[in-house]
Amino acid sequence: MIIIYDFDGTLTPYSLPQYEILKKCGYDNERLMERIKKEIENKNATGLYEAYYKCYRDILSENKIAMTRENACLGANKVELNKGVADYFRKFQSSKTGVKHYIITSGIKDYIDETPIREFVNDVYGVTFKQENGIYGDVDVLLTDEKKVEIIQKIQGENNETSKVIYFGDGLTDKYAFEYVHSIGGKNVFIAVNEKSMDNYQKLNVNGIIDECFNADFGIDSKISEYVQKQILKCCKY
Repeated sequence: MIIIYDFDGTLTPYSLPQYEILKKCGYDNERLMERIKKEIENKNATGLYEAYYKCYRDILSENKIAMTRENACLGANKVELNKGVADYFRKFQSSKTGVKHYIITSGIKDYIDETPIREFVNDVYGVTFKQENGIYGDVDVLLTDEKKVEIIQKIQGENNETSKVIYFGDGLTDKYAFEYVHSIGGKNVFIAVNEKSMDNYQKLNVNGIIDECFNADFGIDSKISEYVQKQILKCCKY
């Protein structure tokens, strides 16, 4: 079995990345989104993700901060996770269950690689940058909503797996992934963190493509853990 997770808003309690380096430059989510919207309105970027990383690079440059891996990953080791996430991954780690875990995110791959749960995940797919002399340059891989489907297919191919896939997501940015996993007979799990989340859940599930909706509690005795345990028993022998 393959279990694939979005990161921000699914494994963390916030829908946008909380990059400490941007906070040091005086940018909270509200101020950052205002700047991103202006980039799109002024046609300096073709879409949300391109605008996001253009702003990211520009902000660091304006503050004379080198865009190194160290700066990009600042705070990753103490990232706030949803309740029970660490215990959940310890319980269902691949060496015990035979399940393979993957993270697909529109956030920075290097950042996720420095988080405490990386050791329990088989691989992480996210945004990467071209590098020269230890400095990040242009975006190399921009992982958009549509691109998530390509990554899921890649993971399937590497594992020779067709339908034993569970996808965890939390919002409209997971739309294409949810639709694809449903189409192949996999299972979709929606993680709800607030009232807005439930509005998004209703929009996404118009055609019944989401199998379960849970609160953001991954604890050992949580409904999420119970659900995953049942799916493992159905699909895997270990």
